[in-house]
Amino acid sequence: MKPSPCPRFEKIEQLSRSIPGLDREAISACVPLLYFHRELDGALEQHYQAYGLSRGRWYVLIHLYKASDEGLTPAELADQTGVTRAAMTGLVDSLVESGHVTRGDVGEDRRTYRVRLTPRGTDLIASLLPDHLQRMQALVQALTPAERDQFVGLVEKLRARVHVFRHD
Repeated sequence: MKPSPCPRFEKIEQLSRSIPGLDREAISACVPLLYFHRELDGALEQHYQAYGLSRGRWYVLIHLYKASDEGLTPAELADQTGVTRAAMTGLVDSLVESGHVTRGDVGEDRRTYRVRLTPRGTDLIASLLPDHLQRMQALVQALTPAERDQFVGLVEKLRARVHVFRHD
């Protein structure tokens, strides 16, 4: 399915006259980014579902795959994946149930535990990564090497400003 073109909001022009300091060019430049995010987000959701996983389960498995054999605590997983600690408990429970991860005690502190991949979990991620990485490559191959460098720099610049949308 071909994505629809980003709309050109005529309202931006009208609003720019009534909101002091509104930079309509800046807003117009942000709109395609928001559309790209929505479309990529939806495509990734389908992609993970094709693997029989939710996005959250994929994130947990991939972070554990990258971690050492010691695994990670649920708090570390929550911080690394951007999932709440409460949601992480459910994700870990479901992955334990499916046989992809195990829980192990952390020394004498019985209040916490470490989550580790099982051989089944390791095999699953190892089998899915080639396809996943090839799809990432196919997406970015639309850009030349110079454009990729520029794109990464621009994305990092924008990432440093994401806080403007936070309300904390």
